[in-house]
Amino acid sequence: MLLSLNLFTFFIVLGIVGGVIGLTAVVVILITEKEIDYLEVEKKRAELEVLLNESKFLHLSSQIRPHFLFNTLNVISTLIRLDMKKEAEQATFAIASLMRYHLKEGEPLVTLQEELEYVKHYLTIQKLRFGKRLQWSFHTSEEALTMLIPLLTIQPLVENACVHGIEPSVAGGEIKVWVGYSQHTLLIEVTDNGQGVSEQVIERFEAWKETRQESEEMQRIGIRNVHSRLIHQFGHDSGLTIRRLQSGTLSQIKICYREVEA
Repeated sequence: MLLSLNLFTFFIVLGIVGGVIGLTAVVVILITEKEIDYLEVEKKRAELEVLLNESKFLHLSSQIRPHFLFNTLNVISTLIRLDMKKEAEQATFAIASLMRYHLKEGEPLVTLQEELEYVKHYLTIQKLRFGKRLQWSFHTSEEALTMLIPLLTIQPLVENACVHGIEPSVAGGEIKVWVGYSQHTLLIEVTDNGQGVSEQVIERFEAWKETRQESEEMQRIGIRNVHSRLIHQFGHDSGLTIRRLQSGTLSQIKICYREVEA
């Protein structure tokens, strides 16, 4: 029996609609699979970025270690040349405790209190070299002492103050370390009233922060390293700034924990 025209039309439409529905289902499945694959790729990419940042941070942390050791051994060498054997011996024993802190493995972050204790030991060694020409003071917020900062963050700035601020000055000078904490932001300031760094050095440092291009003129490993590690660990709202004072230099570290906690 022949199908009626209406029934025949119904089956044709049903076949077309069914095909469209089937095709739509296939497309939806493919899209879903693609989305799953995309999410997996994004997850892998995010994991790789975390590993890369950790790797960069650890590389930067290790980069400053020989720099510090070289400069500290220079201090001991100077004491020996000046026939200050007793002081050189004291410095040798002191550096042993410093290196135990300095060579901590697997601990890129330390408490502010630990870092400040380390800086005091470092200044004690420098005091053997500069004598009465070097004075220092610390003013720290109690609530900031437990905050975590990168290992060897403050020491390079204190070292710069010693080498470029106090040493060139016949009268010497004072290094002040001030720390404040408010609204998830830690501020650390290192100032000296010595000769201070030149405006050219500051300009080159600021230019380097913008371009990150290495140059023979920008050889201050310590300050570059500190800024890079702060950025890698805490984001671009954190970092190091340096400015020349009427007498001396101000180096300021800013760490924004809000971005990390979010």
